[in-house]
Amino acid sequence: MIHLELRELLEEKTGVLLLIAGGLLIIQIASPAFPDFAGVMPTERLPGWVGFISSALSPGLVGRGLSFVALLGLYHRLTSETPRLAIGGVALMALTPLLFLSGLLTALVRPTPEFRYLFWLSPLPYIAGTSLFGLAFLWKDGSIRFVGIPLLLFSGTWSLLYAIGLKNGDIPGWFPSGELLTLSLLTMGYLLYANSTPHDDGALAP
Repeated sequence: MIHLELRELLEEKTGVLLLIAGGLLIIQIASPAFPDFAGVMPTERLPGWVGFISSALSPGLVGRGLSFVALLGLYHRLTSETPRLAIGGVALMALTPLLFLSGLLTALVRPTPEFRYLFWLSPLPYIAGTSLFGLAFLWKDGSIRFVGIPLLLFSGTWSLLYAIGLKNGDIPGWFPSGELLTLSLLTMGYLLYANSTPHDDGALAP
């Protein structure tokens, strides 16, 4: 019962979560424009773990993590019309945290070169899974199908980031990765939120 309620809540609030994730990315993009107050704080007196936690809870990382959770909630919206694409997408996305944590723990506990690549391969199933979700939305009827366009933009941006990172070892500053991810998240969130608002009969849009 609790699992069902959480699933329904996630499915209902997916649009809101994506809007929040996009807002957090906006904060990350806009933060360099604000004055740097870091020098005012006596960071040398703080424990090292404080800096680690503050960096781990940065708006950009939290927004990306929140978008991952929100996109998993799209699975149940797609199973009725495109079950194969939905199952394939969620299965691939589920591999991402498994590969990431396996590679990270192996690198920390027992540095083995063969397993270290699991960490760097972890974005690939995420990219492929979101692409399948995007295609699944394009198969749907009504205005909800347009969610597939920003979803494919989202996966395409991650694909370019991965390819450029492999080729150059770093992402060039001119590449608008944050802006593209933010635009896709906000557009997805708006479309999903608009299609989830109650109709006159009180029912949610499919």
